[in-house]
Amino acid sequence: METPEEHIERLRASTFSIGRERNPLAPMLDQAVKYLSAELYAKDVHFLMELIQNAEDNEYLEGVDPSLEFVLTSRDITNTGAPATLLVFNNEEGFSAENINSICAVGNSTKKGNRKRGYIGEK
Repeated sequence: METPEEHIERLRASTFSIGRERNPLAPMLDQAVKYLSAELYAKDVHFLMELIQNAEDNEYLEGVDPSLEFVLTSRDITNTGAPATLLVFNNEEGFSAENINSICAVGNSTKKGNRKRGYIGEK
């Protein structure tokens, strides 16, 4: 069974071609996601609201007071060429492999159809 770190590194390589030869469909997919994002989120800061909603929807261990922290660095710690990195810390129970796969796939939310269970976001 792969560790969480191995799972993420495999997704980075297989899905996003990070550390590999660039996928020839990447520019087209990048434009499609930008277009979809622009249609879904008219305001530039809407993604912050989504992150806050995600923290609200998360599961927490018994007796844990939920917390959420945003840290903006001036370094590219992802090695993707970004001018900065936004780190998001939340003391939730933790992501499953299914959650990670969902986050990395457009329109494949594990929350979809679960609004009755109290989930806010499903994008």
